[in-house]
Amino acid sequence: MFADSRLKEFLQAVAAKTPTPGGGSVSAAVGALGAALGVMTARFSDASEPEHVLDGLKDELLKIVDADAEAYGQVNSAMALPRATDEEKKRRKQALQNALGEAAEVPLKAMLLAARALGALSELAPRCNRHLASDLSGATYFLEAALLGCGENVRINAAALVDKERAGRLTQEHGRLVAQAAGLRSHILKEVGKLYGGK
Repeated sequence: MFADSRLKEFLQAVAAKTPTPGGGSVSAAVGALGAALGVMTARFSDASEPEHVLDGLKDELLKIVDADAEAYGQVNSAMALPRATDEEKKRRKQALQNALGEAAEVPLKAMLLAARALGALSELAPRCNRHLASDLSGATYFLEAALLGCGENVRINAAALVDKERAGRLTQEHGRLVAQAAGLRSHILKEVGKLYGGK
């Protein structure tokens, strides 16, 4: 679907007055770009292990582009269900809760993937070819942005869940990953500073 489209087509789809692709899909695409940039950086730095990890995460993040759009499509479908009778209202509510749960879980997976990618960049950073310092920092910013962007979808969909235990788990995991990403970004950029200084 969107993941197989050309960049220009994808941008047009994002800009269109349609529910999808939205913020989650765009954030996942940004994460895939960040991971791809990390792969290139690793290849120029003779860092095969981070390269392989980032290459796999790139592909997984790309899958989220469509998965997020599909999850939100289910939310839209549930909202469009009839609600004229009590039975219809009950069915609609259950369908909507199921869809909202999935619409929170999918971007949470993207957050986890982005955090793992930042971890791989953190391992790469001390060995990074100093001529690729700006690429390493760019990849870092892209991946953190992807994590934060997907995180907003986790938060808003979790807040709409009736199942407070599940909502609490999603919210707690969201906070943990945001904090983890900030720590990894700080560490990576500290290493980038050393590269800029030629040390």
